[in-house]
Amino acid sequence: MSRGRGFVVNGAYVSMTHPTTHYLQFLGIVPLAIGIAFYLTKTKKWPHFFSFQQNMSFKTRILFLSPFLLYLLIILIGNKGVHGSSIVDLVLILLTQTLVIAFVEEMVFRGFILNLLLAKSYKVAVLLSSFLFAFTHSLNMLSGQSVANTIFQILFAFVIGLVLALLIVNGQSIGVTIVFHSLNNFLQFTSPVEANDSLLINYTLLLFLSGYALYLWNRKSTLSVSHHQVSG
Repeated sequence: MSRGRGFVVNGAYVSMTHPTTHYLQFLGIVPLAIGIAFYLTKTKKWPHFFSFQQNMSFKTRILFLSPFLLYLLIILIGNKGVHGSSIVDLVLILLTQTLVIAFVEEMVFRGFILNLLLAKSYKVAVLLSSFLFAFTHSLNMLSGQSVANTIFQILFAFVIGLVLALLIVNGQSIGVTIVFHSLNNFLQFTSPVEANDSLLINYTLLLFLSGYALYLWNRKSTLSVSHHQVSG
């Protein structure tokens, strides 16, 4: 499973310095998280990114997002639970992943970059933002990780990026992608199982996410065609 090292510059720092604690790994991203929060507050753009853009009942929305719940459950079972030195340690890891890592990466890739590219087309926006997100995982090679494992992580990150971007263009709130991103990272960082010991689960999850991405892509395409027909 992909254990990303955070945003690009911070990822390079972590790969070369190897901080001993989880929290020091992401210290370089904290100012960026604060800066983004300040920008959203000053420009009053919180609702723009964090509101649901599509009318959908709560029950339908839960069914729409249920593959995420199944995905996380599979990881939890495959990883044989979570492991931490204490409850406080687990809570701090979750908060770090949510308020720093997931918040920054989702705002950058599924927020700013995706919105900027949507002016061209949602297909270009989804594919390019996912590619850029996946590219950041290539920095794992700096820490001595094998090329094969890095390629798999890049591919996995690309597919996850597709799913998250497609959720946004299908009218979901970026808050949903932040929650999923943070829980996914949390389960990876607290797993007592080494990534190489769960290859079968990893490939199964990759196929599962690929199918979900295909469903979301087709759904968006169908809605776009219907919209153009109604407009015409």
